[in-house]
Amino acid sequence: MYIMHILRKMKQELKRKVDWNMFDFSTVKDQKIADKVFQEAKDFLSLCHFGLQGITRTEKDVIKIVEKLKATKMAPLAFDTEMEFVPMVRELFSDYCCDVKLHCAVSYPMGRLTLSSKMNTLEKLRSMGVDDVCVCLDWQAVFSGRYQDVEDEAYAMVNEFQSDFYRLAFVIPATLMSDTKIIETCRALDNAGTVSIKVNPGATLGVTFEEVALIKRMFPNRFDIHPSGNIRTLADVLRYREMGCNNIHTAAALEITDAFIVKRLKEYGGI
Repeated sequence: MYIMHILRKMKQELKRKVDWNMFDFSTVKDQKIADKVFQEAKDFLSLCHFGLQGITRTEKDVIKIVEKLKATKMAPLAFDTEMEFVPMVRELFSDYCCDVKLHCAVSYPMGRLTLSSKMNTLEKLRSMGVDDVCVCLDWQAVFSGRYQDVEDEAYAMVNEFQSDFYRLAFVIPATLMSDTKIIETCRALDNAGTVSIKVNPGATLGVTFEEVALIKRMFPNRFDIHPSGNIRTLADVLRYREMGCNNIHTAAALEITDAFIVKRLKEYGGI
């Protein structure tokens, strides 16, 4: 009860500080256009990951970003958070108008946990009811060309957990890899039965169109590719979607959705 009391107080305090205002649909004179664009914007955001991760994040940081999202009355494909914040985030969304899936990363960003530790973390996330996960591959194995180790590690997790999560994605630091390493790593993941690959862990390692194009060219119709990192504009998202990516990680998801709204309203004559 005490924890819930503190949580309510923090929410009330931070609601006053949310520095986000989604486009004001009440300014659109044609309600049909407003409703149409709002629904399209909801669909647009529903293909993006959004949230807040990192070991330096605090409860106040997380609450603030949750309130920022709730102000939109929309939901992303998944809300990204640290495992320690899962119970709090679930409670924060308990009164929300939309269902929000929760996403956690494992062994982020360099994948240096042992396989046993990764398996134990995934088991804990499964028991907590987390919907969606990504696991960082061991960079040392990737950069030293130990592709059989990559395959064996991925196979163990795919075999045990792939059917229990909405997505079990494996993260590759593609920006630091040669084309050959990207191809060989993806071949190992393919052999392991992997469905989803997250291209770059994000932050300072941002995805490029060329990296996604390479994987799609070498493994056509094989992987669900999740671009991540340095995706900051509507043009970026639209291009990745044209390339067939329907799971995009971007910390700028709300701002990009706002740009999408303005674009659509201009096209439909709403503004």
